[in-house]
Amino acid sequence: MTDDSQRNFRSVYYEKVGFRGVEEKKSLEILLKDDRLDIEKLCTFSQRFPLPSMYRALVWKALLGILPPHYDTHTQVMAYRKDQYHDILHALTVVRFISDATPQPEVYLRMYQLESGKLPRSPSFPLEPEDEVFLAIAKAMEEMVEDSVDCYWISRCFVKQLNNKYRDALPQLIPQDSSDAIVSKAIDLWHKHCGTPVHLA
Repeated sequence: MTDDSQRNFRSVYYEKVGFRGVEEKKSLEILLKDDRLDIEKLCTFSQRFPLPSMYRALVWKALLGILPPHYDTHTQVMAYRKDQYHDILHALTVVRFISDATPQPEVYLRMYQLESGKLPRSPSFPLEPEDEVFLAIAKAMEEMVEDSVDCYWISRCFVKQLNNKYRDALPQLIPQDSSDAIVSKAIDLWHKHCGTPVHLA
């Protein structure tokens, strides 16, 4: 038997017993082992195959520009991101805009508003439509990403990417849709076009 026929046999066998994506997982692991991540290949991979949950946050952070392509700098960059996260969180706590009782997606929204200069005068002010989109995305990310720092940065950069590239499509997401529909449409839109990876823009 040749290597190809063994691989095909293995793939068919794995699929029959319920282990789909074994070959895809190996391919992704090979992509992630490079000293410099190939953002184009990661983008193509994420469009073609579902991302294993154990690599999802890393791939999203690379595609959204949260992490640079060079693997050696990931630890240092994430330390900066973590410090920035805690500084913003502390600032919002000091001005009593958030408390321990504030739901986490709303905390992420207020952090995003503060960073973008759009923090309202009071937490009781009604939310803008784009704030509703951010909350829906943050709630969905919270279910998929365990670490709060990663969740904030992925939500923030995902929304920023949507605003930069697909601003015209955002009104279609807002009026009558539930938060689940907003998120699924936004993710479909991003995966459909995946755009130019942030590092190459």
